[in-house]
Amino acid sequence: MKARARRSAATTLAATALAMMSNAAPAALAMLTSGCINTDAAVFVEPSIAAPEATVSSSALGTGLTASFALELHLSARASGPSRVAVRTFAITSADQKTSIVEPLPVETTAALPVEVAPDSDVTVAFTVDTGAQGGTLKADAAAALCAAEGIRITGAIEDSLEDGATPVASAVFHADCP
Repeated sequence: MKARARRSAATTLAATALAMMSNAAPAALAMLTSGCINTDAAVFVEPSIAAPEATVSSSALGTGLTASFALELHLSARASGPSRVAVRTFAITSADQKTSIVEPLPVETTAALPVEVAPDSDVTVAFTVDTGAQGGTLKADAAAALCAAEGIRITGAIEDSLEDGATPVASAVFHADCP
């Protein structure tokens, strides 16, 4: 009788433990799938160039260029704190990034630089280029390179206060509006 009571108590204890584990498993799974864990690995600012556009014009004085793009800056919640981001330089390069066409790219922005990017946030800074407004033109051969069938890219580098050195950034390949 005592052996049967011990087996019954052990069976009850095992059943209780199993019930507790089976109730905890859905709760743990729900916590994992509810977004509680941030898997965004951007502990440094991740830059990207969006919406690049360029228009090339030709005149007796030379080649003109107007362009615009947005510099998007992302920092995840896992960062150690906010970052101050400064722009080093921008250029227009060939699609394969082996040839620099316009360097440095004379960009303007209405945003005060450097900008602060807080953890778990995104900051977008709009840039424009107008070589005619600055009283200059590009070399005559720049038009052919800017209008190449392979396309062009806007490239650059930023400085992130959370990281040593410069972080490169490049747009996707795009085609300028050419005469």
